[in-house]
Amino acid sequence: MMRIGLFDSFPVLTTSRLCLRQMNTGDAEDLYHFYSNSKVTQFLDWHGPSSVQDSQDLIVSWNQHFQDKRLFPWGITMKTDPTLIGTVMFMPIRNTFEQKPLLPLNVGFELNPQYWNKGIMSEALEAVLSFSKEHIGAHRIQAEVFPDNKASLKVLEKLGFKQEGVMHQYLMHEVTRTFLDVIMLAIINNT
Repeated sequence: MMRIGLFDSFPVLTTSRLCLRQMNTGDAEDLYHFYSNSKVTQFLDWHGPSSVQDSQDLIVSWNQHFQDKRLFPWGITMKTDPTLIGTVMFMPIRNTFEQKPLLPLNVGFELNPQYWNKGIMSEALEAVLSFSKEHIGAHRIQAEVFPDNKASLKVLEKLGFKQEGVMHQYLMHEVTRTFLDVIMLAIINNT
């Protein structure tokens, strides 16, 4: 199902309000800015990049993973403003997008709190799910969410993801070295 040449250039997705595009090192300050907010990192298994330079290195790494067909790392901006306000990461749980049959895909996302409760992330994820259906043909897309992250659970359920249960001590926080529970959610494509 995957279109030939899908990785020849980065796929830009647009919605009525948003542009999901490839990030570049010029976005590092914006990335660092929203990751520096504890409201963003409280539900992550790390504290985010520790500097603008770390943010640049992270963006370079994400773009290399795209070249290796292991990740679609979209940066979210408003159509009317190129400032990076969030990210959507879309990746196979193992291997690359070229493996057949395609393994489940994970989706992860962050958004600058200034843009919360405006339907931004729902709109961005709808575009990613539509892209997947049209160009990738993933049978299963899953997300791992901390149980206290009610907003992300609500967004995913609104888009049709179903809770499958709690994965106990599934992740380890990169900084605190504590084990964390997550709720596994998934959407199954039967078409």
